[in-house]
Amino acid sequence: MPGGFRIQSVAIEGFKGFTARQVIDLDGRHAFLLGHNGNGKSSIVEAIRWGLFGSTGRPNEVVANRGYSVACRVELDLLREGRRWSLRRTLQRGVRGGSDPVLRDENGQVHPVGEIMPQLESADAGEGMHIIFAPQGTAFRRQPEDLLPFERTVFRYLGLTSPRAFLDQLRDFVREQEGVENDLGQQITEAASVIDKRISELDSERGIIVGASPWGGTRVPTLADSENKIRSLIAEITGRQPDDSLSRASLDALIEDAEDALKAKRYQDQGSLRDEVRYNEERLSSLGELQAAYEGIRERQARSQAVKSRLDEVLSGMSMDELRGHIAQVQAEKDARDLRRKIVDEVVSLVSRDDNDIAVCPVCETKHNREKLTARLARISAELPEGDATLSQLQRRLSQAEELTGQTQHIAGELNRLAEAARDAYGCISEEDYEALPEPISVPQIEAVKARVIERKTSLEAQIRDQNGWFSDITLKLANLKQEERLHRINKELSERRRSSQRLVRVKEAHGDLISFGESVRAISRAVETHIDERLVAGIPVVSDNLSKAFAALACHPWYDRLVIAKNVLTRLQLRAASSQDPLASEEPIGVLNGQAERAAELAPYFAFSQNEDVPTEVYLVMLDDPTRAFDEAHTRVLVQRLAELGQNVQLIVASQETTRFRELLPENFAPASYVIVEPTQWSRASGPQLLIDRE
Repeated sequence: MPGGFRIQSVAIEGFKGFTARQVIDLDGRHAFLLGHNGNGKSSIVEAIRWGLFGSTGRPNEVVANRGYSVACRVELDLLREGRRWSLRRTLQRGVRGGSDPVLRDENGQVHPVGEIMPQLESADAGEGMHIIFAPQGTAFRRQPEDLLPFERTVFRYLGLTSPRAFLDQLRDFVREQEGVENDLGQQITEAASVIDKRISELDSERGIIVGASPWGGTRVPTLADSENKIRSLIAEITGRQPDDSLSRASLDALIEDAEDALKAKRYQDQGSLRDEVRYNEERLSSLGELQAAYEGIRERQARSQAVKSRLDEVLSGMSMDELRGHIAQVQAEKDARDLRRKIVDEVVSLVSRDDNDIAVCPVCETKHNREKLTARLARISAELPEGDATLSQLQRRLSQAEELTGQTQHIAGELNRLAEAARDAYGCISEEDYEALPEPISVPQIEAVKARVIERKTSLEAQIRDQNGWFSDITLKLANLKQEERLHRINKELSERRRSSQRLVRVKEAHGDLISFGESVRAISRAVETHIDERLVAGIPVVSDNLSKAFAALACHPWYDRLVIAKNVLTRLQLRAASSQDPLASEEPIGVLNGQAERAAELAPYFAFSQNEDVPTEVYLVMLDDPTRAFDEAHTRVLVQRLAELGQNVQLIVASQETTRFRELLPENFAPASYVIVEPTQWSRASGPQLLIDRE
């Protein structure tokens, strides 16, 4: 905005702590925002910056008042070269940080903001601290991205913004270039390694095939030789000459056709033979089961006859019941004898108890001569036998007969099962064998049929063996031709890999050209950096003098009265504290300063670059939020004096909680009509701050 501008009024609505629309009428004057923290002073500073640029001091900062339902909006009335402009910025709903600016002239006509205010920029030097200015030139629109606000201001002052931005671009390009060089170099190395390794593998495989010479000679066959051989092999397999389609087929296709033809011929020639072999194997299995059943029947029948003969021998013409009856009779006779012997023994025992000559019979009470009775009883006992061998023999015969009868029954059960198995096996034999084995069937008949089946099976297997020899020869020829096909495939891939290796040589040359180009860019980058360093070295003394003047006036430090820019870290700009009284001209970090002096060092660039007529920018507005932080009363007084000097060239917006001091110092340093005091008080969530505006 050439010609400068001044803020005439600020209208804030729904921005941070503000709710309903409030208007601060400045009429181009300086504004001093005084009062306690938390009442909205900083919100006014941020509202002005947001209205101008649509951005806040912190990334993604929420600016809308969440308790206010109407839009968040800031309106600035600006005066430039006698013409009034109105800039209104409204927050877009649902878009964090997005806003719609509308710029109107005094006639209400809308103009694009970029057309009327193309060079308007803001330099930050701390939270809430801004210099609003417009550079005089815009030849290079991109700004350096890695600089602090102070550094950007110095670079603008020295006219090095475009070279510094160009250097940033060169550095970015160099980083990308080196990344491309390294990536491409690695890819070339890896590709060369892969190609060389594969060529080595292929050469080794080719050497193995050529050394084995599957074609049976020293001359390596050509592709045409191999194709003619495979066509001849197909004719040998199929028994007919190949058709026209095979004359145009590739070698691998011909080999595939030969494999298919060989598989078909094997199936055709040997399929029926193998089926018949399996058929005869099944016949032998069925006949074997039938033979086993009949042999079992024959063996069981022989056993049964032997057992029956032995049973007849044991029974000796008697039946089992007769034998049992005879045993019962003999047992009864034995029991009677045993009873008589027992009675005799008891009587002898009774008679022997008395010593009288006369003994009384214990049964009939007849009197007998003791000696005679005893002698007679002895004779009777002697006449009774102790045992009966006949009974034992008869019992053994009965036991044998019962065991033989059980065996006969068991053999009969086995015969029944075998007969059933024979019937089942007979039902499973082939129709051909069924006709050859009419009932009644004998084992010799089965053996004769089996012999004929074995003979047929042996004949079939001999035919298959004869054919297998031919198929083995053809399979070997086909395997050798496959090796030839593999050799031709290896030769083809070797040619392709070697061509790739040759192409990679050209890629390496191009990579070398790329590296040479990168070296040129790096040389340009170093030249630009050297140029900037030289310009900085030449301009830094002037900048340091301006900074030192502002710093000395603000800090009033007894020793440190200079701010200098360190030369040993260029192109970075770092402030150092120094003393004009130090004979060694030592430079110390800003951290050695006390709180007041360090705060003065932060403010020094504002005064140095805003008041210097040589600055290649046109400063319109300086906004300071709490600049007296850590200042005592003396330093605050000096600051207000410096602000008065600064205010002769630019419009000031200053926020401070030092209300009493500023109200005392402002009349001493500023003309009564040059400033406005705005005091936000009684802030509430519902209505925002109440603004007390004091005009002298």
